[in-house]
Amino acid sequence: MKNLLYVFITIVIFACSDDDETLGSCYVSPNPDMICTEEINLVCACNNLVYANPCEALKAGNLLYKSTNKEIGDTCCY
Repeated sequence: MKNLLYVFITIVIFACSDDDETLGSCYVSPNPDMICTEEINLVCACNNLVYANPCEALKAGNLLYKSTNKEIGDTCCY
């Protein structure tokens, strides 16, 4: 539970910063320094790639994502 709280705080801090460069309706500059847990909660992000969890999708710069049953790294149709 504590790790989930840290992830949420990290997402809020980095997702709401004013220096994010919006590159489209659902994408901002990636944040490679963002720390994510290793939980598996597969999501299809708006760049049509599958990520391990929402945090990994956000880390890659995706603002929108949805649950999926495809494999990590697969292409999907957001």
